[in-house]
Amino acid sequence: MKMTIVGCGLIGGSVALALKHRRPEWTVACLDLPGRLPALEEAAVSGCLGTMDDAGAHLPDSDLVLVATPVQALPDTLGRLAPFLRPGAIVTDVGSTKKRIMDEAPGLLPPGVHFIGGHPMAGSERSGVEAADPLLFNGRVYALCPYADTPPEALLALIELVETLRATPVTIDPEEHDRIMAMVSHLPQLIAVALMHSAAAGDAEHAMLQTLAGRGFLDMTRLAASDYGIWRGILETNAGPIREAAARFGESLGLLTTRMLDDEAAAAWDRAGKRRRKMGPETLARPRKQDLRSIIDRHDRQILTALGHRIDIARRIGRLKKRQSAPVTDGEREKRMMFERRDWGQSLGLPEELVDELFAVIVRHSVRIQSEPAE
Repeated sequence: MKMTIVGCGLIGGSVALALKHRRPEWTVACLDLPGRLPALEEAAVSGCLGTMDDAGAHLPDSDLVLVATPVQALPDTLGRLAPFLRPGAIVTDVGSTKKRIMDEAPGLLPPGVHFIGGHPMAGSERSGVEAADPLLFNGRVYALCPYADTPPEALLALIELVETLRATPVTIDPEEHDRIMAMVSHLPQLIAVALMHSAAAGDAEHAMLQTLAGRGFLDMTRLAASDYGIWRGILETNAGPIREAAARFGESLGLLTTRMLDDEAAAAWDRAGKRRRKMGPETLARPRKQDLRSIIDRHDRQILTALGHRIDIARRIGRLKKRQSAPVTDGEREKRMMFERRDWGQSLGLPEELVDELFAVIVRHSVRIQSEPAE
């Protein structure tokens, strides 16, 4: 299986890292802008990097092509890829809107190439391959939008990819997808920006926003830190459903603000609260212990992601040592390293024996990995 990823930012880079660990037998080529290649190399997303000028070298034998560019760049990108795609290839995207690209893709791609719209419900206010995470899709929903005549084997191949990413595939009509996204993603983004904008304007006299803003305000405005350049294309390609969702929101906000002490407002508040509490475990009001366990899960993911990057670097150092006929172990280096880690651990309030045991295991596995025969 060969797959080419076009655009290796947060999403494309995370897909590449996940496949690197879970499908090492696949060949995954990553194409991006020339200026981004050093960052891709540093993130070690793939050993096969290139730019769009290299599309002719990778696409003709690619079974699957994932386009992870901003929404507004998708039509132009598909048009540039089209001359190199082979019959039977599957092309998918990760854009946050689906109707427009699903309408345009058949006219942009050659006959026999199967386009299936895709949208992983995973992301971050951070962007770029520097934020890529192989665990980004774990447990998340991944929307797929096939056409009525999409061959079943093409859809099954894409479902297999999604399951490899440990996400849950859900097939959905593109118009329905966009209407739902307008409510649960695009409108919340606008509300976060509007709330931050109005709060900043209201704070001009007091200059106390940063001091007094609590957890609730910070949670609700987290999305305001997102990049407008990415969101512009989403707003442009889903303007109608977003305006409809905003109109409904305006009616609800109007009800609460003009009749906030009336029974009608109280009843609306009560209905909203009951519905909210029925939603998934991440959204329910939970006991304190579950909150803390959720935080531990998040930190464990970060530890494993960092460990994966560390092992990649150790493996690269091992290859260098072999080429230089240098010994795998260096007792003096290990002593200095352990001294530094104990010092770092002490500054964080960690028990010395924990730091010693943890890094003894890490060093032992690094030595084992570097001692493995060259492939």
